[in-house]
Amino acid sequence: MNRSIAPEVRPFGHLTVPPERVEILSNGITLHSVAGGDQPVSRLSIAFTGGAAELGSETLSSLLMSQFSEGTLTRNATQIADILDYNGARISVRPQAHHSVTDIWFLNDRAGALMPVWADCIANASYPDGPLETAKLRALSSYMSSRQDVAALADEAFTEMMYGSGHILGKPLTEEGISSICAEQLRTIHNRILNPAGIHAFLSGKEDETVRRSVVAMLESLPVSGAGFTADIQLMDSPSVPASRFVEKENAFQDAVMAGIAAPGREHVDYIPLRLAVMALGGYFGSRLMMNVREEKGLTYGISAYLLGSREGSYVAVAAQCDCDSTAVVIDEIKAEMRRLAENPPQGDELRRLQLHAATSLAEILDTPASIMGYYANRLYVGTPDEYFERQQEVINTLTGEIIAEMASKYLLSDNLSVVVAGRKKK
Repeated sequence: MNRSIAPEVRPFGHLTVPPERVEILSNGITLHSVAGGDQPVSRLSIAFTGGAAELGSETLSSLLMSQFSEGTLTRNATQIADILDYNGARISVRPQAHHSVTDIWFLNDRAGALMPVWADCIANASYPDGPLETAKLRALSSYMSSRQDVAALADEAFTEMMYGSGHILGKPLTEEGISSICAEQLRTIHNRILNPAGIHAFLSGKEDETVRRSVVAMLESLPVSGAGFTADIQLMDSPSVPASRFVEKENAFQDAVMAGIAAPGREHVDYIPLRLAVMALGGYFGSRLMMNVREEKGLTYGISAYLLGSREGSYVAVAAQCDCDSTAVVIDEIKAEMRRLAENPPQGDELRRLQLHAATSLAEILDTPASIMGYYANRLYVGTPDEYFERQQEVINTLTGEIIAEMASKYLLSDNLSVVVAGRKKK
């Protein structure tokens, strides 16, 4: 390779997502699998129906999953940790709106040793008081630290505003909510989520039939006695007219700004074109907001815009932090860039850069078996429609400035923008 010559830049060409294999196991659990990769490593994600909406908070969901490895009826936390560490396994948890998810990464040749232990953790988690209290202290410490972060305060108030007052997914976390979690509560929920009809397992990694047999045996060994949860989906009640809120943080060094507008859901024909319009607005480093508010005016270190879609609905959000004296100017510039996107949309090199960034982001889904499986898992978690990948590719390839202008005119009307500011009270 001659490193003095820049590599050729060319389009990706047509991309396709490898198909997943889906089967219903003997006890009713749904197993999704994608094979691929060069390294003998796999990831098993298990999603139990019942997430933040059904349990009341992401923290409760996270504690429920994280305590699997802290003790069972036959093993204590030290014994479990020794087995996981010796066999090179790594575990994590991911609370979702309507699912509680636990992941285990492992070497393929250690699956036989790990899966029976992991089955014991899932089926027989005992939720001992000591480890739970330690986990609660960590959660409380994280929560108290967030009270000092204007970005966290703004995001909390903004989420409540966009979901609507009283919506379970917009309900702010409280210190009392964390402190009140107890082992008996977790045991009750744990017994309930062990319902195979509400369990989806996602296996990804290098093809290995021995691994597959170990995983299937583990999943089929799980008890089937739980009553389960039904996903509690309540539509968002975003502001129909512009709303504003100020969250005071005494002695804050800067303000955090969150601004947003309700948007069509993922199933709407405009969702993907709007997502690209929002990307042009603030979705990558060369976006309009970054070039204006950061690069030209130097008002913020970073500013971003994104379209968030869920089963409850969708909204566009813009987030930034700035000097307290510059807040009004930043908000004005956000509104100005929304108008300019409709009046003077990307053309020429700017449009090509946007398409390349969008195509690159889409292609990253194909990087690993785990990222491919993540694409399929999102259909369960947030309701992405079938053929979502193919549809995104089609819209990216046919994107024009006129389409972006149309989306901005229809959905990014600056007069409808709702704004939350968290920071120091102005004199």
